[in-house]
Amino acid sequence: MKKNALLTFIFACIPGAGQMYYGYMQRGLSLITLFCGCFILGALASPLVVTAFIVWMYSFFDTYDLIRHLASGDPKPDGLMILGDWEDLKRLIPKHNRLLGWGLIALGIWSLYSILVEPMLYSLLELLNVQNAYYYISSIPTILIAALLIAAGVWLLGLHPQRKQSSDLPPYPHDENAE
Repeated sequence: MKKNALLTFIFACIPGAGQMYYGYMQRGLSLITLFCGCFILGALASPLVVTAFIVWMYSFFDTYDLIRHLASGDPKPDGLMILGDWEDLKRLIPKHNRLLGWGLIALGIWSLYSILVEPMLYSLLELLNVQNAYYYISSIPTILIAALLIAAGVWLLGLHPQRKQSSDLPPYPHDENAE
């Protein structure tokens, strides 16, 4: 069934709406949820607002990719993009429990900073009669997140110092027929 091109474009501009317009309800719901979550994270730490833009771009182009697959007679299956079902969640958590643990620790530190440290810093800077105390204190989380994002980018690009190979590991088996 051919859909209206103008409505397709308009819905593609709204994360998840284009997918829903073509009947991919779970996929659209995943993208809307992901976009809103990234937008909220961006409100908490302004450098993270770029993640909402990335999700928006992905959603826009995914709409047209779905159309291409539908037109070729090979439609993609509809499903949640983040986690398929409860079994996927159970498989994900044990494998990545360290990542989840570090995320919870970071969230706890952020909360303690907001509740305890930030008010004390405001009071201290006001006692010292520092101009623009609010600016300095409110910039600390953003600077920290920016530093972590840069460090993660450096690590992902492989620009970090390489580890020396351990002699404990056996050598990679060489296939003599491959030459």
